[in-house]
Amino acid sequence: MKNSYWILGGASAAFIACLSGGVAWFGVPDGLRRAPQDFEECAERAQAEQAQRDTPPADDLTTLLSQCEKQFVGRRKPKGGYTYFDFLQNRQFDIAGPNPTREEQKYFDEQYTLYLEAQRRDINAASLAEQQNQTLPPDLKDDRAIGPASLPAPPIVITPKAVPIPRARSSVIPPTA
Repeated sequence: MKNSYWILGGASAAFIACLSGGVAWFGVPDGLRRAPQDFEECAERAQAEQAQRDTPPADDLTTLLSQCEKQFVGRRKPKGGYTYFDFLQNRQFDIAGPNPTREEQKYFDEQYTLYLEAQRRDINAASLAEQQNQTLPPDLKDDRAIGPASLPAPPIVITPKAVPIPRARSSVIPPTA
């Protein structure tokens, strides 16, 4: 009975040793690896995984990078920190981490509301200016704003009708007295 515990203990120790040796030999499985912390780290891993595979690079790499883009919306700045690009406003915002917090997202939404109000004001001002321009008499309107400027005509070439032909001179300089 005592002998069977030694055999069982030795077998389990051998199994654990083989398992740890296999992990060391073949690398850490994907499930045990630490998750990427930001987009750049995720993209580096995607490129490394793609380099290890023998499949066409464009399809798999694009899929892996799109997963990284879905997971992390912020991008790492060179001097530290993260930035978020809002396509609706065509503007960048500094954020604390790789993804915006709820407070940061609320700030983006408030800025977008202000952006839309500014655009609405600009459109209204332009339409009001156009209405005022149409009600002015024709002599007060600005003709330059109506259309593109026309190109100037080519220069006129003026040639005389009778061009005197120069006479031949001697190459000797006459003495002066």
